[in-house]
Amino acid sequence: MHMKKLIVTLLLLSFLAPLSFAQEVPTPQSEQEYVNKLFYRHNKLEIVTKKRLIDEKQRYNYTDIDTFVYPGVNTYWPSSSTTVTSQSSSRFETKEINEWYIYMGGISELSDSEFLKLVGDDRELKRITELENQKAGMRAFGNLGIGLGLIAMVGGAAVSASQGVITGGAVALTLGFVINSFNASPQHYISSVYASNKIDEYNLALKQKLNLPLSYE
Repeated sequence: MHMKKLIVTLLLLSFLAPLSFAQEVPTPQSEQEYVNKLFYRHNKLEIVTKKRLIDEKQRYNYTDIDTFVYPGVNTYWPSSSTTVTSQSSSRFETKEINEWYIYMGGISELSDSEFLKLVGDDRELKRITELENQKAGMRAFGNLGIGLGLIAMVGGAAVSASQGVITGGAVALTLGFVINSFNASPQHYISSVYASNKIDEYNLALKQKLNLPLSYE
């Protein structure tokens, strides 16, 4: 009797062992699906928004100068008096700045040009490249003005040049800073709405290429 139970037990174990082993070892299909999911997570695009708070202080000064002229009484010359009144006020303001960034795989930040190359929008890439080249040219002109202005001011003071030379240097210096300020590169040349639409298109195409469900995140 005990011998029969032992034989039955051995038969059951020999039958169940291959099944459990087959469940533990992944099939080639499940391995490829896992690899595809890893690839998608490392290459998907997303927009990340950040908020910054900036404290600004603004100070206002007001000066009123009132002059009164009185006709002369005992003399032929009129007399006058001047009243100067100064007032100042300050205002504090906290501004909230919303910034957004494009990331690949949640780690690598992409510039506008890198993003447009990735999504294949050559027309938009050409547009922002031309805009950046124009701004870079203006900044080069502004840097030239700053350099010439510094040379005129410092060199003019060293050799006791005329006041006109030093003043001209100050004007060139100021103009150079103004040009650079107005032609600084923006954070983005593209809008967040445009970027969001292109990101959705890119991620959907990537899921289809990897045979992943469209709902997979």
